[in-house]
Amino acid sequence: MIHLLFGISLLILLLGAWFLHISHLKSIYSKVTELRKPNIVSIEKFYENMTISQGSNFIGLAMASWMMLFVAIAYFYLLIPGKMPYSYMNQMSDWASSQYGFFAFGVLAALLAAVGIRILDMLPENHRNLKLTELYSFYSVSKGMKRNIALTIPFLGISIILSAYAGTIYPEQDITIEYMSFAILFASAAVLVWPVLVGRK
Repeated sequence: MIHLLFGISLLILLLGAWFLHISHLKSIYSKVTELRKPNIVSIEKFYENMTISQGSNFIGLAMASWMMLFVAIAYFYLLIPGKMPYSYMNQMSDWASSQYGFFAFGVLAALLAAVGIRILDMLPENHRNLKLTELYSFYSVSKGMKRNIALTIPFLGISIILSAYAGTIYPEQDITIEYMSFAILFASAAVLVWPVLVGRK
């Protein structure tokens, strides 16, 4: 039950940030369109003018952070039986019990996350607001916030290690370890969406 509440809180955080991001840009575009009548500004031109360059190094680190987040979520919810109807250790027990089973699970989760990010990145320019690689381009992100976003990578690594440890001792449980893993996971997710929550112009 507690893991379900954890999942709901994480979902609310991520979907809430997504909703705020979409509605924020939509609101600004509506105001710009109203001011520019009868010369309507195209959505593509609007996104272009809204873009704030954050630097390729930061964007690369930010995407690595998002991939780590997806991997950490997979380790927390899909590795150990009981949290979700599907689990890696139940449905793919032969792989899970192999020497590199947990590592293979992480690589698979990372690849799926990378494919998802890539698919979003292929959207046309009029859907640029949905591209994860463009997320921070619409917000002012301070150097301190950029540093915090980069720091989520090692912290999410700790969450993954804790979840993997919980998997190695299964069917025994260490609730403290699981709570710590989720706390780090949730805090890291909050840092990743923080510019969207507070950085709207």
